Amino acid sequence: MPPISVTLDRQDPPVGIVTLEGEHDAYSAQRIESEIALLLDSGVHVVIDLTEATFVDSQTLSVLLSGRHQAERAQLGFGLVLPEADFTQVHRILNMTGLGSWFVTASTLTDAVGAARAGRNAGRRLRVA
Repeated sequence: MPPISVTLDRQDPPVGIVTLEGEHDAYSAQRIESEIALLLDSGVHVVIDLTEATFVDSQTLSVLLSGRHQAERAQLGFGLVLPEADFTQVHRILNMTGLGSWFVTASTLTDAVGAARAGRNAGRRLRVA
């Protein structure tokens, strides 16, 4: 199974950071969904760190989008970290599907955590660069 790690930045308010490395498809999507749900059910803002992800499929993207919607309903922040220097497959699928604008994205973990703590979760309303 591709590496998935979850860390908790305990500064107030806390932010759960789900880090995805390598390729993620239907095989790992259920675990990602569980980790996101656990954080949101606990009232914790969520950041998905995709800087080391080399591939995400439509199932994984669906899990991320669903998590973002759940965060919005719970009035919690939800953001993505995408590498700025490299245009990866993750960038490509977000652009091809038009879903990139549905997420708050940042090029650094610090910026994404700050956006999540501020309760931001929708890229159309505010984009962190």
